[in-house]
Amino acid sequence: MGQLAIVGMSITDIIISGKLSTDDLAGVSLGSAVFNLAIMLTVGIVLGNGPIIGQFFGSGNLQSLRRQFQSCLWLCLPLGIFCACLVGIGIFALPQLDTDNTVSKVAISYLWPMLGAAFLLPFMMAYRTTFESMGHARPAMIFNLIGFLANIPLDYALVLGKWGLPALGGAGCGWASLLVSIFIVAGETLYARFASPLSSYGLLTKITLFDIHRIKETLRVGLPIGGAILAEGGFFLIIPLFIAHLGAAVISGHSIAISFDWVMFMVPMGISQAIAVLSAHELGQRNPALARQICFSGLALTTVIALIQAGLVIAFRHQIAALFSPDPQVRELAAQLLIYAATFRVFDAINVGGNGALRGYKDTRITLILAVSGYWLIGFPLSYSLALTDIWGTPLGVEGFWVGMVVTLIFTSCLTVLRVRQTTGRPTDQY
Repeated sequence: MGQLAIVGMSITDIIISGKLSTDDLAGVSLGSAVFNLAIMLTVGIVLGNGPIIGQFFGSGNLQSLRRQFQSCLWLCLPLGIFCACLVGIGIFALPQLDTDNTVSKVAISYLWPMLGAAFLLPFMMAYRTTFESMGHARPAMIFNLIGFLANIPLDYALVLGKWGLPALGGAGCGWASLLVSIFIVAGETLYARFASPLSSYGLLTKITLFDIHRIKETLRVGLPIGGAILAEGGFFLIIPLFIAHLGAAVISGHSIAISFDWVMFMVPMGISQAIAVLSAHELGQRNPALARQICFSGLALTTVIALIQAGLVIAFRHQIAALFSPDPQVRELAAQLLIYAATFRVFDAINVGGNGALRGYKDTRITLILAVSGYWLIGFPLSYSLALTDIWGTPLGVEGFWVGMVVTLIFTSCLTVLRVRQTTGRPTDQY
C-alpha cells in the first residue's frame, strides 16, 4: 500500500495535468522523467541501508542498528545535495531537447520546486528502509498514504487555480509534491523520536558523528543497487527524451502507459522489499533454509500477481487510457502501448522479486552487472534501432522502444532467477 501511495502521487499529477491540456500532461511527464532519472542512483544507495538494518535487527544487535541508522542519515545530507544538483542540471538541459517550446516550459516550471523534493528524498528513504527492516512497515505506509491523499486536493487547487490559489498549471504538481515531501519527512522524524515502540530503540537519541565504517558498508551494498536501478530505470526514463520530437500526443500516450505500469509494478516491488527484509532477518538468525524458502515463495507470489495484473490491463486498457486524457489520439496510443506493458509485466515482476532476494543476501554487485548488460548492451541498442532507424525495416516509432523493453525484461529476469538459485544455495558463512 505504501508503494502504491508513492506512485499514486505521480499518477495524480498526470491525471490532473491531463485535464488541463495535452501540453501540460506532456510537460509534467517530461519533467517527471528528468526528476526520476536524477534520483535513481541515490534511491539505490539508501536501499542498501535496509538489509544491513535487517541483519542487525535479526541478530538483536541494537547498538549497531542505531549507529547504522544515524550514519545513514548523515550520508543523506550529501546525497540530497547531489540529487538537487542533478535536477538543476536537468532544468538547464531541457531547452536543448528537440521538443515543443510549450512542453519544455511546463517541464522546467514543474522541476523548480522539485529541487527541494529531491533534497528530501534520501531522508524519506532512510526512514522507510529502517522502519521496514525493523518490522514496522505500517508507519511508513501510513505517512505515504496520507501524503498521497493530500496530494490530490493540492494538485487540483494548484494546477487548476481552485479555492483562491493561483492556477500554476503543470508547475502546481511540483509545488504539491514538495509540500507532501516536507510533511512525510517531518512526520517520520517525529514518529521515530517519540512514538512507541520505535522510540525505545533510541534511533534519534544520543546522536553521534557518522561512523565511517557504517557509511562504507552502506555504500558497498547500496552503490551496486543504485547502479542497477539507474541502469534499469534510466533505460525506461530516457525514452521520453528520445521521442520528444514526435510531439506532445506521443509523449503523453507513452507516459500514460508507463505510469500505469508503474502502479502495477509497485505490488511486486512491495513484495520484493518484504523478501529482502524477511530473508535478511533469517540470515541474521542463521536460518539459511528458511531464508531460501522465503525467496522462492516470494518469487512465486509475484509471478501469480503479475499474471492477474496482465490480464486485467489487457481487458480494460481503453478504460484505463480514458482516465488520463480526453484527447482521442492520446487515448488510442496509450491503449495500444498498454498491451506491451501487460506483456512484460510478468517478467518485470520476476526480475524485481529476484532482486529483492539478492538484496536480502547483500549480493548486489551481480544485479548491477545484469542490469547494465541487459538494458544497455542489449535493450537500448535494440529499442533505438527498432524505434528510430530503418535497420529492421520501417521505424516503429515509440512502439519500437516497447518491443525492446519486452525482449530486455525476458532476458534479465531469466538471468536473475539463475543467480538467486546460486546465491541462496551458498554455505551460511558466506553471507
